[in-house]
Amino acid sequence: MEQKLSRNPLAFIVVLASFAWNIALLVGVVLNAGFAHTRAAGGQYTDFPSGIRVLYVFQLALVIYQVWIFKLIFHTVLVKPAWLPKLFFVIGIVGTLLNALSKSSNERINVIPALIITWAFWYYGIKKGK
Repeated sequence: MEQKLSRNPLAFIVVLASFAWNIALLVGVVLNAGFAHTRAAGGQYTDFPSGIRVLYVFQLALVIYQVWIFKLIFHTVLVKPAWLPKLFFVIGIVGTLLNALSKSSNERINVIPALIITWAFWYYGIKKGK
């Protein structure tokens, strides 16, 4: 069964851009790229430890899965399990708070895409999904 949502292409593009920023940052950490040093893991590293890089590989896989689930939700395909958008909404709240509490001002900027993605899962996955 399909859900009926009002689709806004601009919202879709903004959410995908937010996901793209997250993916670029996660790949930057995994590859130990210089631009990511002040924007991830508290902004405290000039060289990311192996453990953090491995953790970010798992985060990268999660974000790619979130992109796929968001695309399904946005295009009115029913997602199973039905609680998945709620889980991603909660994960988004946690991620937003962690970024907001960072000592790095560059990492605090990540609050913007995190809020956009969190809003998208709430609006399209929870609110409109009812």
